[in-house]
Amino acid sequence: MDVRSASIELWPTRVTFFETPVDWAVNRQLADQAIAAVEATDNGSMANAAKRRVRGILEQSDAGQILKAHLFACARAVLGPWAQYLDPDHCENRALVITKGGFISTHKDSREGDLTCVHFLTGAGVGQPVNSVGTPRFVIEDPSRYFDEGRLPFEARHGYSVNPRPGLSVFFPSHIPHNQHPYEGSAPHVQVVANFRVNLPTAIEERLFD
Repeated sequence: MDVRSASIELWPTRVTFFETPVDWAVNRQLADQAIAAVEATDNGSMANAAKRRVRGILEQSDAGQILKAHLFACARAVLGPWAQYLDPDHCENRALVITKGGFISTHKDSREGDLTCVHFLTGAGVGQPVNSVGTPRFVIEDPSRYFDEGRLPFEARHGYSVNPRPGLSVFFPSHIPHNQHPYEGSAPHVQVVANFRVNLPTAIEERLFD
């Protein structure tokens, strides 16, 4: 499978993107699985909640295991020589099913892991109109200031916007705040969040930088 990747340096931290083919069957299979799980818990209706979670979705099917292996490979690529410290047994994960009007407030995932991935299973398809910033727009925020603080004309934007599309993965340190803007599509949007643990040796910073 041809997987494209790119990295950018922000604030300064590294945000890395991986992209599978849009028509990779795993994306659609897991999206359908998540939607069905949410419908089952809501007696066939998602109307009473804009956002639903399906915890541990990567362990519930063959498609989930395939995506989990892919995301672990991506995490190792992000870490480079530090991949030897990646915990092979830790992958806190959940699918999020977002319906019209749903959003995700600014938060961090540092309690769940050290390296966070958001993998989009849907986006820009039927019932998800495309615009310049994505729907629902995913934003990685500048951790050096609160998002609602004003900025001077010569200052850079507070956040980096990502336009969701199937097969796109975004990797960033778990301490970086992020959010998702209100969703305006008619078809459910589905994405997977995976958090990985990096068990660095004790006092590694002192050995490297002191």
